[in-house]
Amino acid sequence: MPAFEKYYTELYRFINRKLRDREHAEDMAQETFIRALTVTQPIRSHRSLLYRIARNLLVDHYRRPDIASGDAADETDAEQFAAPSYLQPYELIEENQYTELMTRTIEGLPPRCREAFILHRFDGLSQKEVAHQMGISINMVEKHIIRAMLACRNSNDIWQQEHSGQQARDKNKDGLDE
Repeated sequence: MPAFEKYYTELYRFINRKLRDREHAEDMAQETFIRALTVTQPIRSHRSLLYRIARNLLVDHYRRPDIASGDAADETDAEQFAAPSYLQPYELIEENQYTELMTRTIEGLPPRCREAFILHRFDGLSQKEVAHQMGISINMVEKHIIRAMLACRNSNDIWQQEHSGQQARDKNKDGLDE
């Protein structure tokens, strides 16, 4: 499982910070991966799944009567079990919306421009290879790529303006509610 190699150390450290017990953290990290292997639904983010399983295991751990009666019960507030902000649902929604915007931008390009851009940026072909494959000049490939990059940059700028405007409105709203 590539996710094991990629996320084991990070997940172990997360669990160890909560438990302050290396051996138990190792066991819980392994249990997290074992449970992740049993998931049958399609997985969009292995990292998110692993953190969710680990948080659930930590909650179960602290719910045990022998643990809950000790000092460890004081450490069970929900904030401690929160995943990093980039794994929060609203962050994932925004990321998906941004990806959809960029996909629509690329799909809205003229066909030859889109083809040159995809071959160069996503397939990793050099401009010379794109020109050869499409049967056009390198100069034309450059023009297509520039046009596509400008369209993407324009969409990104619009996204950033809308996003920063929304954050300001959210802050103002929060300030008024207090």
